[in-house]
Amino acid sequence: MSQIPSPPNEKQTTLAPGQGGAASQHTLRNISLIIGREYTTRVRQRSFVISTIIMLIIVALGTCVPTIIAFFNQGSNDQKTLTVANNAGSIAGMENTTLQKTLSDLLNGDASHYKLKLEQGNSQQLEQQVKAGKLSVLVVIDRGADQKLHFKYYTSNTDSIDPDQSAVQAMAQQIAILDRANQLHLTPQQTQDLFAPVTLDVVKTQQDARSGTDLAIGMITAFIGVILIFVTVFMYGIQVANGVAEEKGNRIIEILVNATTPFQLMVGKVIGIGAVGLTQMAALTVTGILFLLLQHPLQNALGIGQTGITIALAGVSIPLLLLVFVFFILGFLLYATLFAAVGALVSRQEEVSSAATPLTWLFMIGYIVSLYGATTASAIWFKILSFIPFFTPTVMLVRVGTMSAAPWEIGLSILLMIAGIFVCAWVAARIYRLGILMYGQRPNMKEIIRMIRSK
Repeated sequence: MSQIPSPPNEKQTTLAPGQGGAASQHTLRNISLIIGREYTTRVRQRSFVISTIIMLIIVALGTCVPTIIAFFNQGSNDQKTLTVANNAGSIAGMENTTLQKTLSDLLNGDASHYKLKLEQGNSQQLEQQVKAGKLSVLVVIDRGADQKLHFKYYTSNTDSIDPDQSAVQAMAQQIAILDRANQLHLTPQQTQDLFAPVTLDVVKTQQDARSGTDLAIGMITAFIGVILIFVTVFMYGIQVANGVAEEKGNRIIEILVNATTPFQLMVGKVIGIGAVGLTQMAALTVTGILFLLLQHPLQNALGIGQTGITIALAGVSIPLLLLVFVFFILGFLLYATLFAAVGALVSRQEEVSSAATPLTWLFMIGYIVSLYGATTASAIWFKILSFIPFFTPTVMLVRVGTMSAAPWEIGLSILLMIAGIFVCAWVAARIYRLGILMYGQRPNMKEIIRMIRSK
């Protein structure tokens, strides 16, 4: 239907709603009808179906990332041949067999990524083989006039990041120390004592302290949840405001208030659009949990050993995903009531964006602050913000992800959000009651306060 714009200099006029006696007698019935209309209309939209499918694919692929990485890394587990050309003669007093084993141990550590091949002399010929692509990695060891070992590293790798170089550098550093120790006439036992690892006893003072992997997975899940909450709450909140403004601009609202009360209209629209968002979030949450639980069977089917990161995902992310779901519901109800009031204050749908700017900035503050949660989650100011209902959905979620929130703090923040929802709904209902039938110039702050105080 075409919109009927108000004249630019038109004074405010308010159409008085009817008594609404009959409508008030069927509150639940009217609200349920409005909810059903809002829900069915929006879930049948092509844009909703397409966007939901795209997000489901993203969530499914995101949960499968560890398995995908492990699958493609299977081929990279094959040993890479690393050739060492020894032009230095005796190194650390070792024979060739002992030297080759020592170099291999220093290069691989507890793993077995490299197969080391020791060559005596012929370094120039080996260098040509690297240039021709017949050898991938070559290390040439020489001894200078100062009797120190000198190393040259040849590689056919053209990538900007070369993992082989760091491994070779560590091996060269350690074998040089062994050679220097031999020149100082240290016994093998004394040399072994130099390389003896130190003992570090880790004492965790917090009972719920978890591993670094758990913390990393929790943070990643929390930040993804924050982004989802920010996008979905803002998107559906704007839909509430646009829906109210559209009906008001088309004068449909004047017909609706004859059959229902303004309160029924607001509640029905908020819950109806919220149910649409809830459906989408439920689909995303269930998909995320389902694919997390499928990782172990999937890895077994592909012949991949279950990785620690997958175990952490299954153990940490599922409770966090459920909390994302809870904070989405609470965050939407809190902001959607205020967005409904914003929609009631404007005369045309085009005015919604500018009228909702203060509310948008309020929500964005919590989002921006939450992005700093990785380093500030334990700060006092961050904890205080997590209990303010307008910021709780994003800030508290980051605290949970970084494991800096106690269970009682999570419960308290949820209770405060519920209380905040009732307060915002009461304020929004008073604004909505008068605003939906007010046309012309947008009311200023004094007039809005007068609406809230009116009985």
